[in-house]
Amino acid sequence: MHLDTITELLNLQNYKAAMAIKTEESIYIVLERVEDTPPVCSGCGKVHGTSVHSRDVVIVEDLRMLDKRVFLTVPKRKIKCLEDNKIRVEEIPWLRDRVTDRFAEQVYRLTSITTNQEAGWFLGIDDEKVYRIDKSKLEELALERMDPTPAPKQMSVDEVAWQKWHKYVTNVVDIDQRKVIWNHNGRGKVTLDKFFRSLGKEDRENIEAVACDGAKGYLSSIKQYAVNALIVLDHFHVKKYLNDAVDTVRKEELKKARQQQNGELSEILHCNKRFILMQNTVTKKKKNLLERLSSLNEKVYKSMLLKEQFVAIYKDHKTAHRSLKEWIVAAIRSNIPAFVALGYKFFRKRHYLLNYFRRQITTAISEGINNKIKRLSRMAYGYKNVTYFLLKIHQHCGLLNPRLST
Repeated sequence: MHLDTITELLNLQNYKAAMAIKTEESIYIVLERVEDTPPVCSGCGKVHGTSVHSRDVVIVEDLRMLDKRVFLTVPKRKIKCLEDNKIRVEEIPWLRDRVTDRFAEQVYRLTSITTNQEAGWFLGIDDEKVYRIDKSKLEELALERMDPTPAPKQMSVDEVAWQKWHKYVTNVVDIDQRKVIWNHNGRGKVTLDKFFRSLGKEDRENIEAVACDGAKGYLSSIKQYAVNALIVLDHFHVKKYLNDAVDTVRKEELKKARQQQNGELSEILHCNKRFILMQNTVTKKKKNLLERLSSLNEKVYKSMLLKEQFVAIYKDHKTAHRSLKEWIVAAIRSNIPAFVALGYKFFRKRHYLLNYFRRQITTAISEGINNKIKRLSRMAYGYKNVTYFLLKIHQHCGLLNPRLST
């Protein structure tokens, strides 16, 4: 291939191909400057008119050509920085970590659809280099797209475990964009406070609604900073609380049935029937189980009825206030400890429960994103660096996704 053609294909300002060497696996291209322009200092970023201290070359990798890896031999100069009097290598804008910017872009796009290990295998580089290039690119994009923090109108907040021993990250999702716009290591009020403080006062006041799971720390932070926001207790979490209460009663009664050697009741309450009992819709199998439970165990049957009655509240917003009040009274009077506690809990948070009928938002998008995050962690067999993990969440589920720029 003619050197002028290679120069045109490379399209590097002020550089041209002086020599090209092709081997069985790679192509090596020696570059030289078209004009000897003043060097830019890599320390202070300024152009210094001082004399060149020394000259050297660096070998960097570029995108493949003719199905072969391409390496560029780039001349570099060293100069004395006038700011700190240190010898600095000149800065070349299209280079980073011994690769070109477009090669780094390809790494970033590959790691958004596969693991670092697979991307490294495809490109012929080691995992550590993929990690360094990808992290550098993500940090650069984060400054460009997420600084300052995007301000949502409607948002949901939830946490997801990223390591064992109760290590969590908190994700804030813009419900309208369906994207993660902020995340941080940790959970609770202290963590969510950091998100609100990253916004301006006007942006905080413009938040219209927040969906969350009703955790005390989140509620406290939202009420302190998003003073105009409507707090909505997510009904998916509410149904989880109901299912957990039913499951607690099931386990207690199953233990008693086994002690009393009640085979029929033990069979119904066995864990293999658990998912039938937890279903929100009344199927034929669930109806049959309820009929058998009505005569075998009043406590579990009553728990199931309380759950079904609560789910029915969401079907008619006109009677929701009255129905919720009646349910709370029935739960407290049931004398079933799990539902008595749940009745008092819903009484304390009744306003947030009813806010769902004023602004029907949920954390469903957050739960879906949490599943993606868990899959991301499993694919990589976990992450040791939480900062990198947070950036990867934005790459797969947020504003750093390469699909947004295509």
